[in-house]
Amino acid sequence: MKILIIEDEYSLADAISETLKKENFVTHIITNGEDGENEALTNLYDLIILDVMLPNKNGFDILKNLRNEKIETPVIMLTAKSEMIDKLNGLENGADDYITKPFHIKELIARIKVILRRRTNIKDTNILTYIDLKLDLSTGKMSSNNIEIPINGKELDLLEILLLNQKQIVDREMLANKIWGINSEAEYNNVEVYISFLRRKLKLIKSKVRIKAVRGIGYKLEAEND
Repeated sequence: MKILIIEDEYSLADAISETLKKENFVTHIITNGEDGENEALTNLYDLIILDVMLPNKNGFDILKNLRNEKIETPVIMLTAKSEMIDKLNGLENGADDYITKPFHIKELIARIKVILRRRTNIKDTNILTYIDLKLDLSTGKMSSNNIEIPINGKELDLLEILLLNQKQIVDREMLANKIWGINSEAEYNNVEVYISFLRRKLKLIKSKVRIKAVRGIGYKLEAEND
Protein backbone atom coordinates (compact mmCIF):
# COMPACT_ATOMS: atom_id res chain seq x y z
CA MET A 1 0.00 0.00 0.00
CA LYS A 2 1.14 3.52 -0.83
CA ILE A 3 1.19 6.35 1.73
CA LEU A 4 1.71 10.06 1.07
CA ILE A 5 3.42 12.03 3.86
CA ILE A 6 2.88 15.81 3.71
CA GLU A 7 5.07 17.19 6.50
CA ASP A 8 7.49 20.15 6.47
CA GLU A 9 9.71 18.77 9.27
CA TYR A 10 11.77 16.51 7.04
CA SER A 11 13.46 14.65 9.91
CA LEU A 12 10.04 13.64 11.25
CA ALA A 13 8.71 12.77 7.80
CA ASP A 14 11.79 10.66 7.10
CA ALA A 15 11.48 8.83 10.42
CA ILE A 16 7.82 8.04 9.68
CA SER A 17 8.73 6.94 6.16
CA GLU A 18 11.51 4.59 7.29
CA THR A 19 9.25 2.95 9.88
CA LEU A 20 6.46 2.51 7.34
CA LYS A 21 8.87 0.92 4.86
CA LYS A 22 9.76 -1.69 7.48
CA GLU A 23 6.04 -2.48 7.57
CA ASN A 24 6.13 -2.97 3.76
CA PHE A 25 4.37 0.29 2.89
CA VAL A 26 5.51 2.42 -0.05
CA THR A 27 5.95 6.08 0.92
CA HIS A 28 6.37 9.46 -0.72
CA ILE A 29 7.34 12.64 1.18
CA ILE A 30 6.38 16.21 0.26
CA THR A 31 7.37 19.14 2.51
CA ASN A 32 5.05 21.96 1.40
CA GLY A 33 1.32 22.38 1.21
CA GLU A 34 0.82 23.35 -2.42
CA ASP A 35 2.85 20.47 -3.88
CA GLY A 36 1.36 18.13 -1.30
CA GLU A 37 -2.16 18.99 -2.34
CA ASN A 38 -1.34 18.50 -6.04
CA GLU A 39 0.12 15.07 -5.29
CA ALA A 40 -2.83 14.09 -3.10
CA LEU A 41 -5.25 15.06 -5.87
CA THR A 42 -3.76 12.37 -8.13
CA ASN A 43 -5.71 9.90 -5.95
CA LEU A 44 -2.86 7.37 -6.20
CA TYR A 45 -2.46 6.81 -2.47
CA ASP A 46 -4.11 4.48 0.01
CA LEU A 47 -3.64 6.89 2.94
CA ILE A 48 -2.37 10.43 3.53
CA ILE A 49 -0.50 11.68 6.60
CA LEU A 50 -1.12 15.43 6.61
CA ASP A 51 0.49 18.07 8.81
CA VAL A 52 -1.61 21.14 9.67
CA MET A 53 1.09 23.84 9.69
CA LEU A 54 2.67 23.76 6.23
CA PRO A 55 4.39 26.29 3.93
CA ASN A 56 2.15 27.71 1.15
CA LYS A 57 -1.10 26.06 2.26
CA ASN A 58 -2.26 24.66 5.60
CA GLY A 59 -3.49 21.12 6.12
CA PHE A 60 -7.09 22.10 6.89
CA ASP A 61 -7.43 23.83 3.50
CA ILE A 62 -5.80 20.88 1.73
CA LEU A 63 -8.17 18.43 3.41
CA LYS A 64 -11.20 20.55 2.58
CA ASN A 65 -10.17 20.76 -1.09
CA LEU A 66 -9.58 17.00 -1.28
CA ARG A 67 -13.04 16.25 0.03
CA ASN A 68 -14.57 18.86 -2.28
CA GLU A 69 -12.91 17.05 -5.19
CA LYS A 70 -14.41 13.76 -3.96
CA ILE A 71 -11.03 12.32 -2.99
CA GLU A 72 -11.99 9.83 -0.27
CA THR A 73 -8.46 8.69 0.61
CA PRO A 74 -8.23 8.34 4.41
CA VAL A 75 -6.32 11.20 6.08
CA ILE A 76 -4.53 11.32 9.42
CA MET A 77 -3.86 14.89 10.56
CA LEU A 78 -0.63 15.78 12.40
CA THR A 79 -0.24 18.96 14.40
CA ALA A 80 1.57 20.56 17.30
CA LYS A 81 -1.73 22.09 18.38
CA SER A 82 -3.70 20.34 21.09
CA GLU A 83 -6.77 22.56 21.33
CA MET A 84 -10.08 20.72 20.91
CA ILE A 85 -11.28 23.27 18.32
CA ASP A 86 -8.43 22.29 15.97
CA LYS A 87 -9.25 18.60 16.31
CA LEU A 88 -12.91 19.27 15.62
CA ASN A 89 -11.98 21.39 12.60
CA GLY A 90 -9.98 18.52 11.11
CA LEU A 91 -12.55 15.85 11.83
CA GLU A 92 -15.46 17.95 10.58
CA ASN A 93 -13.62 18.56 7.29
CA GLY A 94 -13.24 14.82 6.70
CA ALA A 95 -10.11 13.68 8.57
CA ASP A 96 -10.19 10.02 9.62
CA ASP A 97 -7.95 10.55 12.64
CA TYR A 98 -5.96 13.26 14.42
CA ILE A 99 -2.68 12.88 16.32
CA THR A 100 -0.93 15.62 18.29
CA LYS A 101 2.84 16.13 18.30
CA PRO A 102 4.94 14.88 19.93
CA PHE A 103 3.80 11.29 19.40
CA HIS A 104 5.35 7.84 19.26
CA ILE A 105 5.67 6.59 15.69
CA LYS A 106 4.43 3.15 16.73
CA GLU A 107 1.16 4.78 17.79
CA LEU A 108 0.85 6.36 14.34
CA ILE A 109 1.53 3.00 12.66
CA ALA A 110 -1.16 1.36 14.80
CA ARG A 111 -3.69 4.01 13.84
CA ILE A 112 -2.79 3.65 10.15
CA LYS A 113 -3.43 -0.09 10.30
CA VAL A 114 -6.77 0.38 12.04
CA ILE A 115 -7.94 2.83 9.38
CA LEU A 116 -6.77 0.64 6.49
CA ARG A 117 -8.46 -2.43 7.98
CA ARG A 118 -11.67 -0.47 8.35
CA ARG A 119 -11.48 0.94 4.83
CA THR A 120 -10.54 -2.26 3.01
CA ASN A 121 -12.58 -4.67 5.14
CA ILE A 122 -9.55 -6.93 5.29
CA LYS A 123 -9.13 -8.85 8.53
CA ASP A 124 -5.35 -8.54 8.44
CA THR A 125 -3.93 -5.81 6.20
CA ASN A 126 -0.74 -7.86 5.86
CA ILE A 127 -2.53 -10.90 4.37
CA LEU A 128 -4.32 -10.68 1.02
CA THR A 129 -6.07 -13.69 -0.52
CA TYR A 130 -7.95 -14.74 -3.66
CA ILE A 131 -9.11 -18.30 -4.41
CA ASP A 132 -6.06 -20.38 -3.41
CA LEU A 133 -3.53 -17.54 -3.60
CA LYS A 134 -2.15 -15.80 -0.50
CA LEU A 135 0.15 -12.78 -0.37
CA ASP A 136 1.82 -12.00 2.95
CA LEU A 137 2.92 -8.37 2.85
CA SER A 138 4.82 -8.66 6.13
CA THR A 139 7.15 -11.38 4.82
CA GLY A 140 7.01 -10.58 1.10
CA LYS A 141 5.91 -14.09 0.13
CA MET A 142 3.19 -15.46 -2.14
CA SER A 143 1.90 -18.98 -1.66
CA SER A 144 -0.54 -21.64 -2.83
CA ASN A 145 -0.80 -25.43 -2.38
CA ASN A 146 1.78 -25.31 0.43
CA ILE A 147 4.32 -23.82 -1.99
CA GLU A 148 5.77 -20.47 -0.93
CA ILE A 149 8.10 -18.19 -2.87
CA PRO A 150 9.50 -14.69 -2.19
CA ILE A 151 8.21 -11.67 -4.05
CA ASN A 152 9.40 -8.07 -3.76
CA GLY A 153 9.74 -4.69 -5.43
CA LYS A 154 7.45 -3.90 -8.33
CA GLU A 155 6.07 -7.44 -8.49
CA LEU A 156 4.90 -7.17 -4.88
CA ASP A 157 3.30 -3.77 -5.53
CA LEU A 158 1.57 -5.04 -8.65
CA LEU A 159 0.15 -8.18 -7.06
CA GLU A 160 -1.00 -6.20 -4.03
CA ILE A 161 -3.00 -3.80 -6.21
CA LEU A 162 -4.56 -6.65 -8.19
CA LEU A 163 -5.57 -8.44 -4.98
CA LEU A 164 -7.04 -5.29 -3.45
CA ASN A 165 -9.11 -4.82 -6.61
CA GLN A 166 -9.81 -8.50 -7.27
CA LYS A 167 -13.45 -7.99 -8.25
CA GLN A 168 -12.77 -5.49 -11.00
CA ILE A 169 -10.58 -4.68 -13.97
CA VAL A 170 -7.55 -2.63 -12.96
CA ASP A 171 -6.69 0.08 -15.48
CA ARG A 172 -3.20 -0.28 -16.97
CA GLU A 173 -2.51 3.44 -16.66
CA MET A 174 -3.49 3.38 -12.98
CA LEU A 175 -1.08 0.49 -12.40
CA ALA A 176 1.76 2.37 -14.07
CA ASN A 177 1.05 5.57 -12.12
CA LYS A 178 0.68 3.85 -8.75
CA ILE A 179 3.80 1.72 -9.06
CA TRP A 180 6.18 3.95 -11.00
CA GLY A 181 4.69 7.35 -10.14
CA ILE A 182 2.68 9.80 -12.18
CA ASN A 183 5.77 11.67 -13.41
CA SER A 184 7.76 8.54 -14.20
CA GLU A 185 9.04 7.85 -17.71
CA ALA A 186 8.04 4.20 -17.34
CA GLU A 187 5.92 2.99 -20.26
CA TYR A 188 3.01 0.58 -20.34
CA ASN A 189 5.26 -2.26 -21.47
CA ASN A 190 6.87 -2.08 -18.01
CA VAL A 191 3.54 -3.22 -16.61
CA GLU A 192 3.34 -6.04 -19.16
CA VAL A 193 6.84 -7.23 -18.27
CA TYR A 194 6.02 -7.47 -14.56
CA ILE A 195 2.66 -9.10 -15.31
CA SER A 196 4.60 -11.82 -17.17
CA PHE A 197 6.88 -12.27 -14.14
CA LEU A 198 3.85 -12.71 -11.89
CA ARG A 199 2.23 -15.20 -14.26
CA ARG A 200 5.34 -17.37 -14.11
CA LYS A 201 5.33 -17.28 -10.32
CA LEU A 202 1.63 -18.21 -10.17
CA LYS A 203 2.46 -21.29 -12.23
CA LEU A 204 5.42 -22.09 -9.98
CA ILE A 205 3.18 -22.26 -6.92
CA LYS A 206 0.51 -24.14 -8.93
CA SER A 207 -2.18 -21.58 -8.20
CA LYS A 208 -5.56 -21.62 -9.96
CA VAL A 209 -5.40 -17.83 -10.12
CA ARG A 210 -4.63 -16.28 -13.49
CA ILE A 211 -4.06 -12.67 -14.56
CA LYS A 212 -6.34 -11.93 -17.48
CA ALA A 213 -5.51 -9.12 -19.89
CA VAL A 214 -8.59 -7.10 -20.87
CA ARG A 215 -7.69 -5.65 -24.24
CA GLY A 216 -7.32 -1.88 -24.29
CA ILE A 217 -8.16 -1.53 -20.61
CA GLY A 218 -6.01 -3.42 -18.14
CA TYR A 219 -5.92 -6.61 -16.08
CA LYS A 220 -8.03 -8.61 -13.66
CA LEU A 221 -7.62 -11.71 -11.53
CA GLU A 222 -9.68 -14.79 -12.36
CA ALA A 223 -9.86 -18.46 -11.48
CA GLU A 224 -8.35 -20.91 -13.96
CA ASN A 225 -11.73 -22.42 -14.90
CA ASP A 226 -13.73 -19.14 -15.05
